[in-house]
Amino acid sequence: MVIPVYGHHEMTHALLADLERESDRTDVVIVDNRGDYPTRGSESVLRPGDNLGWAGGTNYGTRERREDHHAAVIWLNNDTRLAAGFVTGLFRSWRTTAAGLVGPFYDCHWLHQRDQSLPPVASYRARRRHYRAPFLDGTCMFVPATTLDRVGLLDEDTFAPLGWGAEIDYCLQARAVGLDIVVTRLAYLHHERSVTAKTVFEGSYDEYVGMAYPVARAGLRRKWGDDWQVDNGVDPNTSQTAALTRRDRVPGLRRRLDRFQHFSGHATTPIT
Repeated sequence: MVIPVYGHHEMTHALLADLERESDRTDVVIVDNRGDYPTRGSESVLRPGDNLGWAGGTNYGTRERREDHHAAVIWLNNDTRLAAGFVTGLFRSWRTTAAGLVGPFYDCHWLHQRDQSLPPVASYRARRRHYRAPFLDGTCMFVPATTLDRVGLLDEDTFAPLGWGAEIDYCLQARAVGLDIVVTRLAYLHHERSVTAKTVFEGSYDEYVGMAYPVARAGLRRKWGDDWQVDNGVDPNTSQTAALTRRDRVPGLRRRLDRFQHFSGHATTPIT
């Protein structure tokens, strides 16, 4: 598990407390982009000497700590809290679906990954339901070793400095080589959303988004074409995805994403 951090040590420590409930077969590495992280327990700490950001820090930790016996790497934000059985749920979903990437349900932005009831992590009830999705939020991505071997690491250069868009790009790369993207109700997290990035940027949230979105839009458009939104389930009218339904469940799922491909009207808040 690779967790890039920049300050907010109390959040990272709370996350590690959640992980203590999990299997001791998970190796945790903190990529300390600010250089002042105080170790809490048995986690490994890497200090690159510069702020590599989310994508760069994630890549650095993966390169430095991935070993042959690791079945997968979990890329995780530190401003998260995890429901019980989180890591086991991701692993079980992967074993069940043979997906190229697996993500949890959560209480954050994308509707195709968002649990509409927004339960607190302490009372979340896991369910053995898995859904094929167009892409994952970068808050958490379970990346099997076979996917790393085929796709490589995040494109940290195109989406610098904040990394927005790099996770979508990674998912599109995985799908381009025939891998499935799955979200599972066996794992759930709470996300505080952009805490570290706003700290680094030291501006208002609107200013931060105003810098991050253009980079993400330009990078995705350059790599995947002007129609990348509609091709991948993002409604140009709302810049949002649709919630997943029974028809998206795995196994026995229709493989198409046809329902994402037709929108009417004129875009009012386009992301392209």
